Amino acid sequence: MTETFFIRPATRQDALPIAEVQVAVWRSAYRDLLPDALIDRMTVPDREKGWAKIIDSYEASGRGAVFVAVQNDTVAGFLSCGDQRNADLVNDFAGEFSAIYVASPRQGLGSALMARGAQALRAMGHEAAALWVLTENMPARAFYEALGGKQVAERIDSRPEAGIDEVAYGWDTLSVLAARA
Repeated sequence: MTETFFIRPATRQDALPIAEVQVAVWRSAYRDLLPDALIDRMTVPDREKGWAKIIDSYEASGRGAVFVAVQNDTVAGFLSCGDQRNADLVNDFAGEFSAIYVASPRQGLGSALMARGAQALRAMGHEAAALWVLTENMPARAFYEALGGKQVAERIDSRPEAGIDEVAYGWDTLSVLAARA
């Protein structure tokens, strides 16, 4: 039986649990996709500081949002979104889903977070949005495709020590995704 959850805007106090989810997901989901040194450098204290800054910045500017999925009184996932940061995508996809991580996939948290993010992006005036995902992250790619995302760009990292290739998925209209909430 799937446990219930709810989505709410993140507060500064959520920076630590957000960091814990992100680091745990990186260590489990990306272990075979990214260099170990890159994964091992990511720490909860560093990510907590980073998320506190992001949450504060979005709150001050109104140009972004972070949402958490709470399950059993615990942050079980999160999503951040805002203005598109990639110059190659900004004309067609002015909004961006900048991060989405869930501790236990296949429980509906990811879909609910994406819908809430789409609503927030629309409230910011964005009708289209995109995100980047590791090329080899097939479960995430299948998830975005199931939500109606279309592959719209790719970037290849030719540095032998990095090897972080990504594809972008875009949604031409966020209204359909937002309606899934």
